[in-house]
Amino acid sequence: MNEPSERTIFFDASEIDDPAARQQYLDQACAGDSSLRASVEALLLASDQSDHMIDRPPVNLIEMADTMAIDNDWIGKRIGCYRLMEQIGEGGFGLVFVAQQDQPVRRQVALKVVKPGMNTKEVIARFSAEQQAVAMMDHPNIAQVFDAGVTDDGRPFFAMELVRGVPINEFADAHRLTIPERLELFIDVCHAVHHAHQKAVIHRDIKPSNVLVTLHGDRPVVKVIDFGVAKAIGHSLTDQTIYTRFVAMIGTPLYMSPEQAEMSGLDVDTRSDIYSLGVMLYELLSGATPFDRDRLNSVGLDELRQIIREEEPPTPSRRLTTMGERATTVSALRKAESSRLSSTLRGDLDWIVMKSLEKDRNRRYASAMALAEDVRRYLQQEPIEARPPSTIYQMSRFARRNRVAFTTAALVLLSLTGGLVASLWQMQRVARERDEKEALVREIEQFAGQVTRANELVAGGQSLAEADQMQAAEQTFGEAVTQQPSYYLPWVSRGQFFARQSYWDAAASDFAKALNLGAPTDTPQWWGVPALLEWTNHDEACERYYRQYRERLLTIQDEVPPEGVRWEWIRNGMIKKDALSAGQYNWLAELAQQKLMQHGRPRFDPGRPPPPGDSVPDDFGPPERHRRPPLPELDGRTPRPVQHYVTALAQLRAQRYEQAIEQLREASQMQWPNPFMVHAPLAIAYQAIGNSEEAKEQRRRASQVVSEISDAETQQGHFAEIPWFDVVELRVLSAEAAETSDAE
Repeated sequence: MNEPSERTIFFDASEIDDPAARQQYLDQACAGDSSLRASVEALLLASDQSDHMIDRPPVNLIEMADTMAIDNDWIGKRIGCYRLMEQIGEGGFGLVFVAQQDQPVRRQVALKVVKPGMNTKEVIARFSAEQQAVAMMDHPNIAQVFDAGVTDDGRPFFAMELVRGVPINEFADAHRLTIPERLELFIDVCHAVHHAHQKAVIHRDIKPSNVLVTLHGDRPVVKVIDFGVAKAIGHSLTDQTIYTRFVAMIGTPLYMSPEQAEMSGLDVDTRSDIYSLGVMLYELLSGATPFDRDRLNSVGLDELRQIIREEEPPTPSRRLTTMGERATTVSALRKAESSRLSSTLRGDLDWIVMKSLEKDRNRRYASAMALAEDVRRYLQQEPIEARPPSTIYQMSRFARRNRVAFTTAALVLLSLTGGLVASLWQMQRVARERDEKEALVREIEQFAGQVTRANELVAGGQSLAEADQMQAAEQTFGEAVTQQPSYYLPWVSRGQFFARQSYWDAAASDFAKALNLGAPTDTPQWWGVPALLEWTNHDEACERYYRQYRERLLTIQDEVPPEGVRWEWIRNGMIKKDALSAGQYNWLAELAQQKLMQHGRPRFDPGRPPPPGDSVPDDFGPPERHRRPPLPELDGRTPRPVQHYVTALAQLRAQRYEQAIEQLREASQMQWPNPFMVHAPLAIAYQAIGNSEEAKEQRRRASQVVSEISDAETQQGHFAEIPWFDVVELRVLSAEAAETSDAE
């Protein structure tokens, strides 16, 4: 500081919470010195805006003071191919702008750049760490990084997905979400955090303002942002050394785990994020944080750390009963009465939250996925894993909070029993720790061995099936499932085997199990599965599949995937009526038509608005998007008649019936082993345009093929001449055609 008194005045004023009292103190302390007054007020402003984001000693607020005045001349300037439009955020060392990207695509992004004058070695290391942390992510609920670079004056920047959302708690209150609806959003947050942990990154600052919710159509989508204080697990995020000072606290105290409050980054692992997730869940349920915000703001650093490390917060249901009149408002925002909300939280939800908030991280959920699964169990009315703490554990916590009295008693006891008991206890502890480590190693080795063995059995089952040794193949697939039941690949492989044998219900059950285990569904192994799930009435699994499909579709629409899109994947989306929104069906129909006609004149130009009658509704993507990104490539390995058939299905769902009929007719005239596939969709299309006679004829033809297949299955056990996915798709679309006729 310029004068010794400046430091003293700043620290004294920062302890005064009342604005009027603070101003009165400054009037007296600065004694008319306008320069001193301006300097102190700049420091106080920097301190207030930090929102308890303490990542350096308070004295370093001096370094921030010079950067608080933002030059409005930034707006309109260019950084690379980005033009800055407005400032939307500011951190300890970075500025965040809405920027317009001009090339290679035109879109709005969030651009984060190091502040002028802040490009020290440590700041650049932290900024680069955030670049690397976010760039490693590839999850629909984590904001994506598009680009990174350096400004002309040597300051790093990166451009990422612009999330036009609000904090999750504000979104939930504004839309008066019920408890189950809030829990569904929270599960998505857990999945995003779990993805980060799988990429070996700890967020370390999970809080509502870093978890935004935006609407895609009428569907809320969670986006986790701001990995600015993220920590790599087991490796460096950058080649630079990030030095965290001895007295540094990383994170936001209201959401900070006890081990973070210890102010040593060496002892923080993924379970610290579990604690922060627990705080956020506590707030979503009860409308308050475990520790009172005003209280934490009013205490000193040492007392704040002691509260976080040692005090046990009340359960969410108990906290609700202490709110007085505010409980009525909190309950109304959750569409419940006060007494009913308290009873809803009491029990399972209390236990889930408090397990996440355990001071001892070994007693928390082992992963964000485990927390999400327990919340899912609650929603599905299944037994949860969380349980109230035992009496012995509660007594140990009481002893820790009253350590002086218990220490005195322990000293007396030790003086009576002598060194023998201490020695025996020490030996037992060493033996227990050794046994626990050995057990963990054995568990990991056993798991790896089971996965390897399961993969070997799957390969063996496939070989036996190709050799037409069906009984042996079925037994081998069964052994693979038994070997590692929590691994989705054996279930998918056995589901494929059962489907080829026309064991429809067994195949659908295996695919449903794989979906529950988190299997990705955009691979060739899943072609035809939604039709199978629809045909066998596995409604919950079918909806789970289409939930993944819609998430993938949002990703494709926002950014073209480098690997392109498979025709069969589009085909899967057309099977279940009303599985997608009207806007999504229109976009897929446009994609299929564009790629089908890519060697001729395209009927739909993605760079221009569609012609009258084929407008795309606004329920697919943000309404402000006027120029859509280029359409992704479709693979060229699919036979030409199948391309026409898939395009027709997409046009059928987009209610472009005349064009669907044209494509189906063209497909039926080509060299195609299964031209009868066109009858059912033709019946649906003709019925929609009022041509009942032609619709009736096409239904008759489709029904005849279905009858022949059913007869063959009855006589032979399965129908090997037609791929199984064509068989179930034909049945689903034929049933829909019949329903369309009945509706008339």
